Amino acid sequence: MSRRLFPLLLVLALVMPRAWALDSKVALSDYHHDIWTGKDGAPGEIGAMAQTADGWLWIGSSNGLYRFDGLRFQRFEALPGEAMPNRPVTALKALRNGDLLIGYIFGGVSRLSKGHLTHFPARLGPNLIGGVINVIQDDDGMVWAAANDGLLQLRQGVWREVGAEMGLPPGRVSNILIDQYRQVWLAAGEQLMVQAPGARRFRPVLSGYKAVNLSESPDGRLWLDTHEQLIAVPSQHTRPQLPRPDSLVLGEGQENGLFDRDGNYWALNCPGICRTDGVGQRPDGIYSPTAKPDSRLDQAWQVSSLTGNLVFEDRDGSIWIGTSSGVERFRHNRLTPVRLTGGERFFSFALDEAGRALVLAKPTNELWRLEADGRAMLLERGEPTDYGSLSNGADGSLLRGGPQHIERRRGNAREIIAYPEGLLEHGVVEAMRITDDGRALWLAVSRRALYRRLDGKWMTQAELGIPAGIAFAAAGAANAPGSMWFGYNDGQVIHYDNGRLTRYAPQPEGDVGTITFVHAGPEVLIGGNAGVAVLSGSSFRRINAADPDVLTRVSGMAISANGDRWFNGSKGVVLVRAADWAAAIGQPGRLLKYVLFGVLDGYPGFAAISNRLQSAISDKDGQLWFAGVSGIARIDSTRNYAPPSPPLVKLQTLVAQGQRYLDFTQPLQLAPGTTSFRIEYTALSYTMPDSLRFRYRLEGVDADWQDPGTRRAISYTNLGPGEYRFRVMAVDQFGQWSKDESSMTVRILPTFTQTPLFYALAVLATAGLLYLLYLLWLRQATLRLAARIAERERIARALHDSFLQSVHGLTLSFQSALGGLAADSPARAKIERVLLLADKVMEEGRDELQELRSGAMGDGDLARGLLLVGQVLAESHRAVFSLRTQGTPRALQELAACEIYSIGREALMNAFRHAEAASIQVELHYGASQFTLQVRDDGKGIAPEILNHGSTGHWGLTGLFERARRVGGQLTLDNRDAGGLRVRLIVPAARAYAGQARWKRWRCWFS
Repeated sequence: MSRRLFPLLLVLALVMPRAWALDSKVALSDYHHDIWTGKDGAPGEIGAMAQTADGWLWIGSSNGLYRFDGLRFQRFEALPGEAMPNRPVTALKALRNGDLLIGYIFGGVSRLSKGHLTHFPARLGPNLIGGVINVIQDDDGMVWAAANDGLLQLRQGVWREVGAEMGLPPGRVSNILIDQYRQVWLAAGEQLMVQAPGARRFRPVLSGYKAVNLSESPDGRLWLDTHEQLIAVPSQHTRPQLPRPDSLVLGEGQENGLFDRDGNYWALNCPGICRTDGVGQRPDGIYSPTAKPDSRLDQAWQVSSLTGNLVFEDRDGSIWIGTSSGVERFRHNRLTPVRLTGGERFFSFALDEAGRALVLAKPTNELWRLEADGRAMLLERGEPTDYGSLSNGADGSLLRGGPQHIERRRGNAREIIAYPEGLLEHGVVEAMRITDDGRALWLAVSRRALYRRLDGKWMTQAELGIPAGIAFAAAGAANAPGSMWFGYNDGQVIHYDNGRLTRYAPQPEGDVGTITFVHAGPEVLIGGNAGVAVLSGSSFRRINAADPDVLTRVSGMAISANGDRWFNGSKGVVLVRAADWAAAIGQPGRLLKYVLFGVLDGYPGFAAISNRLQSAISDKDGQLWFAGVSGIARIDSTRNYAPPSPPLVKLQTLVAQGQRYLDFTQPLQLAPGTTSFRIEYTALSYTMPDSLRFRYRLEGVDADWQDPGTRRAISYTNLGPGEYRFRVMAVDQFGQWSKDESSMTVRILPTFTQTPLFYALAVLATAGLLYLLYLLWLRQATLRLAARIAERERIARALHDSFLQSVHGLTLSFQSALGGLAADSPARAKIERVLLLADKVMEEGRDELQELRSGAMGDGDLARGLLLVGQVLAESHRAVFSLRTQGTPRALQELAACEIYSIGREALMNAFRHAEAASIQVELHYGASQFTLQVRDDGKGIAPEILNHGSTGHWGLTGLFERARRVGGQLTLDNRDAGGLRVRLIVPAARAYAGQARWKRWRCWFS
């Protein structure tokens, strides 16, 4: 260390904030004292303690190395591939760079750096190193060890015994440390020796003392502890005095005793634990701190062991004791208990003329004065009773309700006030509460309701018109004499103002349940089973808090000089800073910011409400007093208690598929097929770790931060492959969030079935399967088509060889006969039309032979084709035929035209031959969305059974429906109400008309 750094260190030591040490005014028995033994998971035979820069508290024991987060002791787990020597740990040294040096009883030293272990050789030449007592590292990186073998240095990875060459006597070196001036101190035999910076040898400073311990007081002086004596070591430098650095305090525990940061000396084996105050502030000399300690715990029931092994102070000023049985901790309670006689159950507060707090305890019936230092002085003692009251008058006088009368005290003057007539019939008045509203005196009597005394006259509650069932009462503001406020069990509040009553019925936004507290001042507050509410206009509005329970069952409130409010409630004392209170009052719905001091801070249970009296009071010195169910507690509102260090969040383990992961410096890769994992985390805050709350978020799963409360583990399931980032933070009871969140990245590798290659192969396999199905369908379709073609060829041959030849022969015969008729003969014209129709039939036959399609629509004119059929049939029958076209005619698709024509022709032939109709009509409607063919007659219609099921042995109707389905049309036949039959065919435009888009035709097919 260069000389230029010394002024800087001095400035840093003076300006850096430091946590409060334990209050020396408080006895050891009044500290918050925790004991952990083997049943709590604590290790035994503890030989070393240290706190590293990352906040971890490390414990060395015969069972190995442990770390503690304030709740759980965990044996240190080495990372995979790194072995932890199975040796009892005797020495720990936390270095400024965050590393931890570990010494073992059977020799050897290890270094723990960022979770990784490095083991130094365990041998000194051919022999094993003896037990390591202390281990240090200097600014040059040299590792020193005080061992049973002497003074050892680790040079180039090899241990060397250097005592002789550095001027040490032979034998054991019991202590070694490096101070803030880079001087190396050690105890060898009965000599205390020092090596100045740059020197090669040690020189003696003190002789004749067998050192048990070397430690520094807060001012930076070195002291030698021999167990019986504490000796100030003469300074061995000429530089300015530097205070003790924190690294020296946190670096290691002390074997016999230590100075806390206020200079008080804690010693072990005196027996038990003892504290001598202010030793570190005394001048140089020789002291015996264990001879007359200021406070001690020396009973077996007070400590886990009367022979402690070491003592240690953490970064927040808590004192830790390591014993053979486990670990103990002493930390400051912000609330300190008040010691009275014992057996007290109920309390009523008041102030004396000097502004000091008074308390009347029941059933002991003792009057105490509460001193500013926390002590209680007994002033009076009466006959034990459960009744009686103490309060202040509006003028500051003291009002005490006794068994026979009320006494008003003002200085040396005493006024006796008689109770209302009739109350002394049993010789004792069970007075519960006395209140002075500035004009009148109010008396509450057990089971006898309420009385008011004005101008020497008592009036009953009934006479005053005040409803019965009062749960709590308080006088109005000082500037409103004659005003009282009453709270009831049903949540109702009544304001009595010199005879005028104003009722406040509970409203949903301000209902606090049974009233347990009323405060009337510039603001009117009520407390109840469900919270606290403030009067706003004509109704009460509830105050909201993140934890609603902290404001439940409030029975008292004290206001300190700076306007801070201190509520006494079901969870303890709730501190609300003046600015935070104003913000909550001014912004309805805003959460109240507060600090809770509960049982972990020394609070005696929860607020007392059974006696229905104000349970909190502030005295002139700013001392606040609170009545709980187990006694009275005090807090000094004038003292600025520094909050502990913010919590440090730590990730501990991730467990997936039975495997534990400990190193989170690099992204974790989890095995393919992992669908769940469990993460354990913690936060390092050793003051009140039970009150820490967490929030976490797994990016990729959680949309927002999750609040698990105090839980320190979380499990995730149903996870898929991909990358996830887990983040966690913590907050303490003071609202301090961890400065840095802790996070890890987790990658779940995909299985083969979850990779893009698998999906691509699956797509290809699906496509191949579909293609195979298509080929199979195509093969079946080809076979069906071949069978159909073969059948058509058979029909074609039959038609050609028989039907068409016969028809052709008939036409030749008719043409031969036609030659014998005159040219103007009517019969000749009729036969010519028949022959023309025969030619059409021959033409159709030829087309059917070729493609089984009608040739009547070869010219595409549907109307002309059906007109010709109708005219020919009309000449042979008596029916009148007509054809009408609607819309603009459009070209039809070839298949649609053929099938429509065939359906129309078949319908006409049926109508002319079977309907016995007088009129037959055909309508063709070319619509935009559909084409419609309609054939109507006025004949006899069709029998219903034939219409529904067809005629046996005839396939005409069946053929009509088959043709309609072939073109995607809808065919209907129905008998008309006026007589006759209507045949109607509707074909969608996409299927009927030529020139339609292909996709429209396909849509029509599948619709």
